[in-house]
Amino acid sequence: MENIELWLSRITCLIDKIGGLIVLPAISIVVILDVGLRYIFNSTFIWGMEFTEWGLLLVFLFAIPECTRTHGHVRMELLIGAVSPKAQKFMSLFYCASAIFIFFLLARHGWEEFIFDYELDRVTEYLELPYWLWTLTMFVISVLLIVYFALRVIAVFMKTDAFTHVESNIFED
Repeated sequence: MENIELWLSRITCLIDKIGGLIVLPAISIVVILDVGLRYIFNSTFIWGMEFTEWGLLLVFLFAIPECTRTHGHVRMELLIGAVSPKAQKFMSLFYCASAIFIFFLLARHGWEEFIFDYELDRVTEYLELPYWLWTLTMFVISVLLIVYFALRVIAVFMKTDAFTHVESNIFED
């Protein structure tokens, strides 16, 4: 189980770094140049807004798995700390089951849209980026998160340190 967590950790960390170290600076450069061109030459990149929209979506999508892995989501520490370990297990299982359901719906939608966009060969207006690339990315990230949460449910029952390193007191019965 720990080996699976190690590989999943490497994948999510790599995806997060791509979003944070490549896509986000590229967005910043395009926006800075776009604003400069607008104020100096009264002209902008016609594709700048489209690039920024797609880039921000990718940064968000690429950050979700790493945020989930490191438990960076917002939660009520006072509530978690005030309940018994069995209640903590139940809350963790409910959280995982809810996440699996949500990401299953996103994965199903992403797959259907991927097929639709790929068959129609849809592209964006200015950059002519294929829409299927976005929907395929949404599908892959959703599947990755489903696997992560399913393994986390298993980890709650196996009494392992994998996938629960932040909530280490869950297993103290």
